[in-house]
Amino acid sequence: MKNVVILGSKGALGGQLLKLYPGATGWDREDADVTDFPTLRDKIAGLERVPEAIINCVAFNDVDGAEDCPEQAFLLNAEVPGELARIARELGVPLVHYSTNYVFDGVQGEYAEADAPAPLSAYGRSKLLGERRIAECGGQWYVLRTAVIFGPKGESVLSKKSFVDIMLDLSRKRDTIQVVADEIGNLTYGPDLAEATRRLLEGLPPAGIYHVTNSGCASWFDCAKEVFRIAGRDATAVPVPATQFPRKAPRPARAVLLNTKLPPLRPWQEALAEFLAGSRP
Repeated sequence: MKNVVILGSKGALGGQLLKLYPGATGWDREDADVTDFPTLRDKIAGLERVPEAIINCVAFNDVDGAEDCPEQAFLLNAEVPGELARIARELGVPLVHYSTNYVFDGVQGEYAEADAPAPLSAYGRSKLLGERRIAECGGQWYVLRTAVIFGPKGESVLSKKSFVDIMLDLSRKRDTIQVVADEIGNLTYGPDLAEATRRLLEGLPPAGIYHVTNSGCASWFDCAKEVFRIAGRDATAVPVPATQFPRKAPRPARAVLLNTKLPPLRPWQEALAEFLAGSRP
């Protein structure tokens, strides 16, 4: 499969997917307005060749910002994916869309694909509605839930620094850094997620929800400590509770995604070491 459409192609994940699909049609915000549904449908259907798949990397991923701008979050995270699912079904091609562990409340701690979601925030609710909009359309759809993506930054000016990059930046300025220790989840290396997406589209398993993260789980503190160790930084991570940093959107205390359907990815520590080996100054 080579002829795919990648939406959000200048983001961190979209950029990694373009490396795996060099012949892909990659569109970012300046190329296609994903909220203009009629034009978007015509633009995809009007390609010289019908795409073999549509991969949607577009998202409103500002968790706290979604509390202030829920309309925009629900538009990008729910209504746009639903429209893409309709377009993909009409064209008879698979759709891949990415969701989040924030569709869970964290009470259960660990979650398989079939466990009942219960989001705590506007962001989580918007992502959950996106999952449901896609499922309602039917067809060959894949929702890949993931968490805390890190890796090479995207080309888009809107592409945010990952937690790993933020910790590296802080370690150049401070000797000690307070890091939340009581929120636990998964970490996901962008290139590994892109490769898992490629393998999924090659195999075309049954439509549905799949959990795709690197193996293992960690708190923000655990991750920061490993970043400093691997990168050889003198900075010390100091564990603090989440209440130390009040935020608008509530987060689940422990929302670890269990992959029960796909081959496991390598441990997050191995992926982190690979990324840091190429990103150190």
